[in-house]
Amino acid sequence: MRRVVPLLLGCLAVLNLPPDTVSPAAPDVIYHHGVVLTMEATRQQAEAIAVLRDRIVAVGDDRDVLPLAGRTTRVVDLEGRTVMPGFLDSHAHWIGDGEMVGYWPEAAVDAALRRGWTSISEQFVDDERLARLRELDRSGALRLRVNAYLPVNFEDDKFGGWYLGLDPRRSYSPHLRLAGVKLFLDHDWGTRFHWSQAQLNDYVRVAHRNGWQVSAHAISAQALDQYLTAVAEALAGHPSQNARHRVEHAVQLRDDQLARMRELGLIASIQPGLPGDSAKEPGFGKLVARGQTGWIARWRDLVDSDVRTIGSTDMPWLVLVLGGHATELQHGSPLEAVHQAVTRQSYLGRAPEDWQLAQRLTVDQALRLFTIDAAYGTFEEDVKGSLAPGKYADLVILSDNPTSVAVDALPGIRVLATVVGGKVEHCADEQVCSSQLRS
Repeated sequence: MRRVVPLLLGCLAVLNLPPDTVSPAAPDVIYHHGVVLTMEATRQQAEAIAVLRDRIVAVGDDRDVLPLAGRTTRVVDLEGRTVMPGFLDSHAHWIGDGEMVGYWPEAAVDAALRRGWTSISEQFVDDERLARLRELDRSGALRLRVNAYLPVNFEDDKFGGWYLGLDPRRSYSPHLRLAGVKLFLDHDWGTRFHWSQAQLNDYVRVAHRNGWQVSAHAISAQALDQYLTAVAEALAGHPSQNARHRVEHAVQLRDDQLARMRELGLIASIQPGLPGDSAKEPGFGKLVARGQTGWIARWRDLVDSDVRTIGSTDMPWLVLVLGGHATELQHGSPLEAVHQAVTRQSYLGRAPEDWQLAQRLTVDQALRLFTIDAAYGTFEEDVKGSLAPGKYADLVILSDNPTSVAVDALPGIRVLATVVGGKVEHCADEQVCSSQLRS
């Protein structure tokens, strides 16, 4: 108990509770008798976790955490089920484009929560969509956390510096914040490009100088060359050790570009379901025909090269392109994405080729893409992405442990509960979500 109580007291300070409330402030809920995958380097697995208000206050063994319970603490026996940090979808369009597949904003939020996402990065939030998100937030309908990326172009249409009137990384609430600006560099596997080098250099330089993280859609190696040049120039003119500019997709990648990404501190934001089928993606088919498969979807090479790599679904776009509208409602799960990273199977279920199998990740590596590394991708690793005292109580309760089941069983793991800020926002198992007061 000595190890846990100081953590509890320290978190009370984080919560800004006055000293005279420290003694009676027992946890609101304790989840115990489970497998707690913390995603922390120091202690990777525990049995119990305690939550006070919207924060985690203790993680440890049952014998250490259970004594913290007070008379009003809800105690939930997990009966061996698994608790993990809530999953973070680093590149998606759940809310903005969800209506294309029948998800209006509230339904899109609910769909994401059912799958275990507690945070999503919306990658196209223009002024109109930002206003809509703020209204959802004010009404209480934004039941998960959203990072908004503000577009400066869409294909050849340029929107100017409209975002400069806003504050970078501003938090409107714990559920909505501005994360960065979004640029589209190419289209259809590099068959179309949207910027001259001079234009791109100027846009990246202005955003960087004003403190904005830049998130750039770059599928092809040619587009990535443009972006690397622009970022290098921006960093040379305004040095930063922690800019964390991002490459979205990074599907086609040469060795020299991989090394340059590491040198510049760029983040690779990938979708493990890519690429899918060359018959559905003509640009991809041309690369395969030219024998350039060694450049494509190098997920293992990115991770092994210490390029910070984060994972996402691109929901609903990737599913629409690769799987078709009729199958969309079955997809978008983080555990499906983990399975794709580990097996390299696409949404179509096509058997992966040898060049894809060489780029498989381990389950542990894949889980990091959607938890602690994803939190780094939005400058939030201090409050998200792992289960540790002081962090948001964003977590999921799973039917099985993804690190111990057979690989083929990963997509079948059920999300029994999704908790955001200590509040159960999705419950698929009343036994897990119900609780008893500690007497």
